[in-house]
Amino acid sequence: MPTRAGLADVLIGLSDTLAPGFDPGDYLRALAGHCAAFADADAVGVLLADGDGVLHAPGLPAPTALRDQQAAQGPAVRAYVTAADESGPVTRWPGFAPTATAAGFRHVHAIPMRLRGTAVGAVCLYRADERPFTGEEIAAARALADMAAVGLSAERTVRHRQALADQLQAALDSRVVIEQAKGVLAERRGVRVADGFRELRRLARDHNLKIAQVAEEVVRSALLHTPG
Repeated sequence: MPTRAGLADVLIGLSDTLAPGFDPGDYLRALAGHCAAFADADAVGVLLADGDGVLHAPGLPAPTALRDQQAAQGPAVRAYVTAADESGPVTRWPGFAPTATAAGFRHVHAIPMRLRGTAVGAVCLYRADERPFTGEEIAAARALADMAAVGLSAERTVRHRQALADQLQAALDSRVVIEQAKGVLAERRGVRVADGFRELRRLARDHNLKIAQVAEEVVRSALLHTPG
């Protein structure tokens, strides 16, 4: 089993989710690999909840049938719902047992990925024999799962804020172009700026386009016909 010093290094690595080029799929595969190593598991499944609270197993190499059963009625969903560990032989979950047994597993331990006490997903440790996971193995996997919950939450928050900032910038840029187009149309027709905006709306309606699209074309046309 890897050392505690090694665990500390891995936890530091899992905390770094804000680097350029961060890939959630690669991150989850790395998390699964680390959990397998530190918990001496034969396989590891990771489930994450989306914005609607639906569990998914994105980008992980576990058998598809096992992932589907796990998400639908296995120990992982129970760990997510209760925010508490679920552990035992796979026969403890009748709807999950046939698929898990067919995949060669006999024992499972599911750990919720918690952020400030709220589960955001779950990590499932699988063994091919019925030997329970030790307290030390579970503690290591739990530390990895909780750090991943923090890291993924930070990445999602930053990504959401960036998306909002991009939307705001796009709205501001659109507003600037519309104001420019209003001025161009008002000058061309010798009317007030307010009348220029009404003309802009009419053009958008007649051509089934957004006002911002028409405004861009008006400004582009004006620039092309400006004496150089």
